[in-house]
Amino acid sequence: MSARFPERKISRRGFARSVAAGGAAAALGCAGLRQGARTRRPNILLIIDDQHSPRALGCTGETPALTPNLDRLAASSVRFTNGYCNSPVCAPTRHTLYTGLYPSEHGVLHNDFPMRDDVPTVIALLNEAGYTTASIGKMHNAPYHHRRDFQYVMHHEFYDTAGGISHYYPFLCRHLAERGIAPKSWSHPRPGKKSWVDAVETIAFNADWIPEDLTAERWITEESLRFIRDQKARRPDTPFFLHASYFPPHHPYGPIPKYARLYDPADMGLPPNFDQTKLNAWWRPGKNGREPLTERDGQYMRAHYFAFCTQLDAEVGRLLDGLEALGEADNTIVIFVSDHGDMIGEHGRFYKGVMYEGAARVPFLVRWPGVGRARQEASLVMHADLAPTILRAAGAAVPSNLPGRDLRPLLEDKGRWTERAIYSEYFAAPASHLMLRRGAFKLFGTAPYGQWPDLEYHLFDVEADPWELEDLAGIPDCSRELNDMKDELLAIWRGQRRFLPAELPPVMPRSQYRIDWPSDPWKPVYPS
Repeated sequence: MSARFPERKISRRGFARSVAAGGAAAALGCAGLRQGARTRRPNILLIIDDQHSPRALGCTGETPALTPNLDRLAASSVRFTNGYCNSPVCAPTRHTLYTGLYPSEHGVLHNDFPMRDDVPTVIALLNEAGYTTASIGKMHNAPYHHRRDFQYVMHHEFYDTAGGISHYYPFLCRHLAERGIAPKSWSHPRPGKKSWVDAVETIAFNADWIPEDLTAERWITEESLRFIRDQKARRPDTPFFLHASYFPPHHPYGPIPKYARLYDPADMGLPPNFDQTKLNAWWRPGKNGREPLTERDGQYMRAHYFAFCTQLDAEVGRLLDGLEALGEADNTIVIFVSDHGDMIGEHGRFYKGVMYEGAARVPFLVRWPGVGRARQEASLVMHADLAPTILRAAGAAVPSNLPGRDLRPLLEDKGRWTERAIYSEYFAAPASHLMLRRGAFKLFGTAPYGQWPDLEYHLFDVEADPWELEDLAGIPDCSRELNDMKDELLAIWRGQRRFLPAELPPVMPRSQYRIDWPSDPWKPVYPS
């Protein structure tokens, strides 16, 4: 191992064994799916992280990612291997989870776009159905202080984010002061760089000054368990919906050294569809003094990305073990999804915002005690399916205009599910994207905003070609499949287009977000 990366304190194999052994007493195996443990309506725990590649789970075998706790959850869940987001960027897809609608209809077309005022939320419907609703961690609203109808909110978006929009940051500062640790920035550009996004060492870095027990991830876990304990003590007959939302493994990839040491960049292979020319086009060397990225840089970024996944995994395990210890696991539906994926070098890209598998497909796990059996499931599902699934599980009203479907028949595995196509959309300048997945094939088209239907199309057989190495759009033998899918995609698009403005509106300036959250998580914020 190079001097740049410290010597490991524990081997990767030893780490996985130690986590598995430590969780054995609270293992969430198939026994957790037994019928009739309790009769009241189920609690619902939606665990969501940010920018988690669908391949970055140990149980997939597709990457070196160590995720023993998520693998443990997958072993007692239905793991949907073809789960997709409805927009491959944070705020639009999260608001699909909050509303059950596509971004074109709920109005959050991109980050920092406000949601339409006339759109009801899933959370409001759960409130009406008698649930206690809570959000702990990231929501990514515009403005950031908006509660989206959650009754209880402990809010945090990114790393420190001191601008009045974080409950975590005052906690961090208080505990750092008690320990005599001076707060530091997580990501400073080196001299000559305009911002942190212009140098690889600030995109993937070690947050080596912060103790693990003070990380935002640990705070979200502990606050989530504190809420569950409070619910159990004060409202024992009321079910809860808890949205536990973590920032990792979103860039900048900043694992603490404990996890970074598990991954040697020299051991990190690049994906089969890595392309150096595309990497240069994505990175745009020369902008703000950027040097070209090399394959070694790609390995370095992937190593830190996987380490951030492992750090996140540890907190998911802590949360699940806490749920078990509190006696709530047998009556709680657990859903784990990411808001979108990360390209982690695929097609020479990192991050999100495209319709390739790395960004548009997501980890998608559902553990529902007493319903169905643990297994892998290849049927096509999407984020929009979670709204009707959650609402029906809660006995709440389901709006008739939701495009998704209740997943319970599929989870029960009784042959009452018919396959359908799923749709995703993303609106940005200069390029916007529409995507349709039907059967083995995925079609997506790209065009400047408003210049539809003049799309540049790409077609892949993602079952036979999961790394999307061969674009079939220009192959004559595939012309019928291409035209059929184009017709279906544009039919959906025509239904959604009526909701869109002629031009993309300006984003909401983040300077408007400097509104202090009250320390009482039950208390709403009324901006002046």
